[in-house]
Amino acid sequence: MSELELFHFSENSTVKKTTVTPWKVLSVEDDLTYQASLIYSLQDLVVYERPVEILTANSVSEAADIISRNSDISVILLDVVMEEDDAGLRLASTIREVLGNSAVRIILVTGQPGVAPRHEVMAKYDIDEYWNKSDLARDTLHTVVSSHIRTWRYLSELIQAKQGLQMVVDAARSISSKQNLVSFTETVLNEIERIIGIKQGGIVCFTYQGKQFSSNARVLAASGAYSGSTHKALSELNLDEYYPGFVCAAEKRGHLFGTDSSILYFDTPNIDQKHYIVLVHSRERLTDGHINLLQVFSENISSGFTAVALVSRLTNLAYKDQVLKSYNRNWLLRELSAMTKEEKLESRLMIVVVNDFTGMMVTFGEHYCEDLLTALLLNIHGVYPKDLIARTGDCTFAILFNKKSILTEEKLSHMIDQRLTLNNTIHRLRLTVARIDLSLLTEVKAEQILQLSESTANMAHIKGQRIIDYEPEIMRSITASHHLLMDLHAAIDNHEFFIVLQPKVNMRSGKATGFEALLRWQKPDGQVIPPDRFIPLAETAGLISHLDIEAAKQTIEAAILLQKAGFDLPISFNASCSNLHHKDYVRTVLDMIGRSGLDGHLLDIEVTESQAMLSYEQINPTLKQFSDLGLGVSIDDFGTGYSSLAHVAYLEATTLKIDKSFIDHLGENDAGNHVVEMILHLGEQFGFAVVAEGVETELQRQYLLNRGCYVAQGYLFARPMSVSKVIDWLNTQQTT
Repeated sequence: MSELELFHFSENSTVKKTTVTPWKVLSVEDDLTYQASLIYSLQDLVVYERPVEILTANSVSEAADIISRNSDISVILLDVVMEEDDAGLRLASTIREVLGNSAVRIILVTGQPGVAPRHEVMAKYDIDEYWNKSDLARDTLHTVVSSHIRTWRYLSELIQAKQGLQMVVDAARSISSKQNLVSFTETVLNEIERIIGIKQGGIVCFTYQGKQFSSNARVLAASGAYSGSTHKALSELNLDEYYPGFVCAAEKRGHLFGTDSSILYFDTPNIDQKHYIVLVHSRERLTDGHINLLQVFSENISSGFTAVALVSRLTNLAYKDQVLKSYNRNWLLRELSAMTKEEKLESRLMIVVVNDFTGMMVTFGEHYCEDLLTALLLNIHGVYPKDLIARTGDCTFAILFNKKSILTEEKLSHMIDQRLTLNNTIHRLRLTVARIDLSLLTEVKAEQILQLSESTANMAHIKGQRIIDYEPEIMRSITASHHLLMDLHAAIDNHEFFIVLQPKVNMRSGKATGFEALLRWQKPDGQVIPPDRFIPLAETAGLISHLDIEAAKQTIEAAILLQKAGFDLPISFNASCSNLHHKDYVRTVLDMIGRSGLDGHLLDIEVTESQAMLSYEQINPTLKQFSDLGLGVSIDDFGTGYSSLAHVAYLEATTLKIDKSFIDHLGENDAGNHVVEMILHLGEQFGFAVVAEGVETELQRQYLLNRGCYVAQGYLFARPMSVSKVIDWLNTQQTT
């Protein structure tokens, strides 16, 4: 095709600029005379039956303003020297590097050829052509500008195609269970339509499986003349004349391009063995440029279909339990996230937990238990549809359903006791169920809803309940614990903890024999957090070592202060067994004692009986390290655990402490009395000192004294006090 076929010249142009969009050419020139000659030379130029509109700027700043307001400028005639010698070059750099406009054609014109060397400038500033003003005659100017308009047009179309491809790729990425292959192909059709500008005709995309094309293929998407054909069989569209082309494209596994119709072929053989054919039919003749763009675009669409197939496959992996073939936790979270407030008002979530599943795994093995869960899932399907159930944990299922499908209490009670037969063996599975009314959680995020639901089920297990309903108080409790945990972290960093000392008293003389250090927490606002709240939280959060080290540090400091005040009395501090398993904690405490120079006999370490006996073999060597330094070792809450006589006999301990729960009921029942007498007997037999905790009445004191227990601590003698008050209290004791 010659240039004369692309555009023609006419002094009396009949093109109506009001009805035809002109090509925009910008002249940036501070020589107004030369600029006027450019305008005159180009005023009758017509390219592709469209005239040229000349925009003018006399400075770089004016040009920048025009460029910012006209994104469709095709050619810029740019003078090199204007306000400054390199003003034109700086504008070219801004267009390419700052605005990122690589399509607009920049033709540099200069009346001073030596100012900007040709080859260097064109390479550095991405200049498309370089002319001396004296060489640009009218015919030459027409040829140069028209050629660059044509280049700009094709570049723009390619950019549009690239943008369309990006939209297709984005569509593929966003496909989920509610955005399937149909939505992807619709996007493809829309982009093809936009790129080649089909005004009459239509596009249809269909898919089939198997080695050969079949007229029973299913239509995925359709537009134009074929609109409304989606989901129909291809045979219903009266496209028999195109069947030979479909067969040919399928056999060659390639595209066929024509001037009035094109057939695009795609497949994903290594993923899902599917074939896709797109028929593009236009009643207007497609130009070579259209076909070229369509060919480039279609080659890129191929990766889009592959991406869709991969997304579909990955979706199955991401949202399905690969063992039970049910939905999984990710699916449930996605569904909860997608629910509207109105949907939540009408929905419920039920968490089903298989009790004692860990024991079953140990007894029967993983594969056998998976078969049991499969059988259980089939039974639950008899009550709730398959598409409502997700496996959210090893032994946990979640059921998302409408309130209209709620089970009666009788049916639910029947469901939580399952009788399953596997390999001719009858198994009884006991389930725990937590019911959550989602209308109570309309503003809560999906992950939080699931966590609250699982916490509710766990609470049922702790309380020994089989069925439990979520209540707002549960969320308030969890939220309060979370805030308290954040405050606990801050309290550790800000050293908000302190100790108080509770005296251990000889009940015959009333004199102190030692003290127990008790850790306390007072927030900056004066609020005191009781130990029964922050100690369990610290253990759960893995922060207990910080507290235990702080308690040991302050205990050592308190013992030194008492010694300086003239009182050589031992102080005990608590240590969790989890810390005694960690060498870092033990080393830290031993180092603190060594650096202090304090006699080890002035310190005592306390551990609870139940924890000590659970890990007797591991903890005993650590306790011996402390006793070798002269520290006493007390077994706290003695009598509440399950010590064997053999362990007690060889335990590295010096003192047994009778738990307050037995002291509270002394003289009221035989059980408590027998435990106290047993502990006193053990102490006598194995050489342990015995301390009674929580003595609050004179009756309790007399009972203990009558049975040979002489040391106790409790409110009857003194409450916990600060170190300074302890010293005052001891001084008072000396004067009485």
